[in-house]
Amino acid sequence: MIDVRFEVGGRRVNPNNLGNALEKAVYSQVRDSITKSLRGVRCSEHGSSPRVTVKGRSLDNLSFEVEGCCQDLIDRALRQLQ
Repeated sequence: MIDVRFEVGGRRVNPNNLGNALEKAVYSQVRDSITKSLRGVRCSEHGSSPRVTVKGRSLDNLSFEVEGCCQDLIDRALRQLQ
């Protein structure tokens, strides 16, 4: 399972707990898109999936970081996200 986390303004947020329906929908769409893109990406040596942290100060300024058990997994995930 792909782990997608969000940090807004340096604070971890859960899209399901947002009060603004539009923001909630956008964050959910971002999460679903990342999950779909990385669905088949697993480490062949360790069997783990990548973890993605989406960061930004607002919806119009988002970037992401990919973490994983090894550099090969991270590189494969980054290629899939491009």
